[in-house]
Amino acid sequence: MTESNELLVTTRMACPVCNSKKNSILFNAKHNSQGFLDFIKFERFYSKEYYDGYTNGILGELTYSIAECNDCHLNFLSQVLNDEGMTLLYNNWLDKEMLKEYYKGMKYNIFEDTLLSVLKKYWAKKEKINLMDFGAGYGNFCSIATKFGYNTFAFDISADKNDHMNSMGVTIINNLDKYNGYFDFIYVNQVFEHVGEPLAILKTLQQSLSKNGFLFIAVPDAANTKKILLKNGLSNELFKLLSPHQHVNAFSNSTLKLLGINAGLKPMSMIDFIKLLTLALNKNELIFLIKKIIKNSNFGTILFFKNT
Repeated sequence: MTESNELLVTTRMACPVCNSKKNSILFNAKHNSQGFLDFIKFERFYSKEYYDGYTNGILGELTYSIAECNDCHLNFLSQVLNDEGMTLLYNNWLDKEMLKEYYKGMKYNIFEDTLLSVLKKYWAKKEKINLMDFGAGYGNFCSIATKFGYNTFAFDISADKNDHMNSMGVTIINNLDKYNGYFDFIYVNQVFEHVGEPLAILKTLQQSLSKNGFLFIAVPDAANTKKILLKNGLSNELFKLLSPHQHVNAFSNSTLKLLGINAGLKPMSMIDFIKLLTLALNKNELIFLIKKIIKNSNFGTILFFKNT
């Protein structure tokens, strides 16, 4: 690996969920190995700048190494982008115009609408409900939250996405230090599979959560990652769960719960969450919510947490 490459990546020696240093390598290959470019091309949003870096050796010499924690059994990539690499990924290597078109074409999310409507009733006596979307993308969730009158904040590493949200009445933040115990609801959708240090980030979010607040996490259900790897190798199915540079952690229900517990949070089952909301809902509203949750949710890796 060249010195330039070393500035872009870091190697994770310990499990990013339980911090165990006992792990087994399930697969290991250089990005420039035979057939690996076909695997990379499953990402439809990579820009010309990314492929230029790939073909001239800057990115091609990186390593795709899948590890399995011997203690909690999380599957994860050993080599991941560091902060500089992540900045390049989300600001240069992913095509902004293609991403904008993709998000523009997304259907209105009735589950998110229902969830925010119910939480608004749950906190009906609060004058101001502070909400943060961590990893907000182009602000689809934030736009719904502002519609319901939440005091809405967003955090995202992409400058382009932040510029997009600035015009939506959303407060953009890049430092959580001054928001200790501030947020009633923190929404983290499709984020923790992307980050090199999910436990450290979740501990920071836990400190930003109010005493009686809720934290929502959704990640892909990757419980079958090892089986898919062994059966199909470098397939599109595997790419959706552990993709070079992007999906670097493959969570199951148990490892996602453990991540929350290790960050000082208490996992709530969907049933526990619904029971809590029965105080704020009438029978018809409760039935409606349950139907929407069942239709739109993956119970394995869509979880609510609260402070312990």
